[in-house]
Amino acid sequence: MDKRDYKEQLNPKQYEAVVQPPGPLLIFAGAGSGKTRVLTYRIAYMIEHLGISPFNILAVTFTNKAAREMRERLENLLGTEYLPLLVSTFHSFGARILREHYTAIGYKQNFSIYDDSESLTVIKNICKDFHLCEGDLTPKSVQNAIGRAKDDMISPEEFESRAGTPRMIDAAKIYHEYQKRLRSLNAFDFDDLIYWPVKIFDNNSDILEKYRQRFLHLLIDEYQDTSRNQYLLVRHLGEEHKSVTVVGDDDQSIYSWRGADISNILNFEKDFPGAKTVKLEQNYRSTQNILSAASGVIACNRGRKEKKLWTSSGEGDKLKISACSNEESESLTIVDFITKLRKEEGLRFTDFSLLYRTNAQSRALEEGLRTSGIPYVIIGGIRFYERAEIKDMLAYLKTLVNPDDNVAARRIINTPKRGIGDVTIDRIAEFSQAGNINLLDACFNAAEGKYDGIPARKIKAFTDIIAKLRELKNEECSLTELIEQIYKLSGYEQTLEDENTPESETRIDNIKELISGARIFEENYPEATPEMFLEEVSLLTDIDRYDPDADAVKLMTLHSAKGLEFPVVFLTGLEEGLFPLMRSLESREDLEEERRLMYVGMTRAKRRLFITYCYSRRRYNGMPGTRPSRFLDEIPLETIEEKPDIFKPTIPKPAPKKREGRYGKEHIHKGTFPLGSDVVHKKFGEGVVVGIEGSGESEIVTVSFYKAGRKKLMVKFAGLMPG
Repeated sequence: MDKRDYKEQLNPKQYEAVVQPPGPLLIFAGAGSGKTRVLTYRIAYMIEHLGISPFNILAVTFTNKAAREMRERLENLLGTEYLPLLVSTFHSFGARILREHYTAIGYKQNFSIYDDSESLTVIKNICKDFHLCEGDLTPKSVQNAIGRAKDDMISPEEFESRAGTPRMIDAAKIYHEYQKRLRSLNAFDFDDLIYWPVKIFDNNSDILEKYRQRFLHLLIDEYQDTSRNQYLLVRHLGEEHKSVTVVGDDDQSIYSWRGADISNILNFEKDFPGAKTVKLEQNYRSTQNILSAASGVIACNRGRKEKKLWTSSGEGDKLKISACSNEESESLTIVDFITKLRKEEGLRFTDFSLLYRTNAQSRALEEGLRTSGIPYVIIGGIRFYERAEIKDMLAYLKTLVNPDDNVAARRIINTPKRGIGDVTIDRIAEFSQAGNINLLDACFNAAEGKYDGIPARKIKAFTDIIAKLRELKNEECSLTELIEQIYKLSGYEQTLEDENTPESETRIDNIKELISGARIFEENYPEATPEMFLEEVSLLTDIDRYDPDADAVKLMTLHSAKGLEFPVVFLTGLEEGLFPLMRSLESREDLEEERRLMYVGMTRAKRRLFITYCYSRRRYNGMPGTRPSRFLDEIPLETIEEKPDIFKPTIPKPAPKKREGRYGKEHIHKGTFPLGSDVVHKKFGEGVVVGIEGSGESEIVTVSFYKAGRKKLMVKFAGLMPG
């Protein structure tokens, strides 16, 4: 492929980005603008035209699926079956560093990687042992606090020094003990896969220099979703040679709740002075009406770089906004649209996607689809590798790889049932702690009768299984054979067959799917080991298992939809307090992230976009009335198909307050300032109404001010103005 070919296969802005010389490069890639294509072509251009060795290039994506697809595209583009180029996720790259330099932080080579549930188990045990986690300090809240601390590279010691409340002081104690126990278990949690490599680079200049000399050119995808520790990893590797290409879209930064920091992409030009910036604004996914509608919404955000998406695909159909009486009506309205479009346009079920803000919304949507006989699949439900039977099989495998993994060992001692109770397991755990040995070694001691009061015969039934499996592993049987033997020798297979229920049949099918997955893994990696397989599955995400060809309607949260596209999209539940969420109304930053989430949802649609909301929606405390989301008022009128009958009068005329609605009907609200409305106070500044009490002369509003916090004000005297 010569240089002229590149120019012919890319639009002018894509070409400009691809042929930039090595150096800091920021590519703002709007939704559907071909960012993966640009990233792939840039790597190919660097190899073919700049003479850069693939060995010196590191490309980072956010899912294993995207990494595989990029590698395949590059191999096809360059006409080769082998490319010594590392295409990886951040966490896979971090795990790679830890596999090579575990001794730098005092770990052993055969470490485990804990998922969220295993991490939570460790925290729960600490809470139990130290009599902590009471009131609003829950194991889950502590886990979240520790995760955010690691995202920000805050050590347990620094966390403790910052703790200013009894709650945070207790959380600091747990963080200290948690890191101590992870080390004794020879395990890392997911956040450690970035936290510890950064620490290694901080404290070992020789190791850092080794990686700098290896990876002379970095290309980072989805840069708007990087956390502080990921940013530091990039800075460590790239600040010397400065050949750093980052691709992203600040308008699609939607993961602050898991550590993403939008300032990373917004400040790139400051971090790398002299950086070249290219904007990709031509969209290849959606029609112009969809793009104009989404652009109208996102333009209301302040913290963004200006972009104007356009397409040569034509205007397309206008948006359809439907008002529904409740969630059941919403579900049936969507069913009607799906049925009509399939009949009139010959669409398949897989062409439709239903997106929602919270998982709780899926129940009514599922019910409508199920009763109408429409096949559907939920993306982001229970992940395959989080199913109990799969975690059981993998726990056996983990104990063979890492005998110090007490969490895995405890899971399988009585799985399947062997008559070993929790009291017995607790006593063995006490002996293991007293003897400073791992739980598995304590089980072998118990099986030999070394501990009084422990039923040695039952424990021996378990340790005999482990001993046989260890022999098989030491004999270097294949990964697939080892998992098959775990299934048989553990008694799991016989137990499920004896159950003989639809549920047990499903679990059997799932384990067979695991064995099949191991076989495929061995085909792809002939040198495959149990350690490699465990690392692979620990880093998989929902999207890695997503099958776009399954002919079923796709249901998923808006967060899960990031990176996907569908011919027809239904955005559901556009009600104030649900989307945007009520808690997001307390700060401008949170509200702007909700708006970015709306933008992401809208730009998933290729041909048709439907938006629904309800007059009322069932909640835990009844079925309160709702009002349409503010985001609906931000959609340009000219992009909407028709004006929905949004509100029916709920109080007799004359109404105390009227406001002309976006869609031609009067919005009638109770009170002077509606719930969720923006207001301005002379002293407290800008805020949003989050509560209303009383009426008339006695009306009181609770306002969450962006700078002054929550205030209760009597409307009559407050001097509030509309925001």
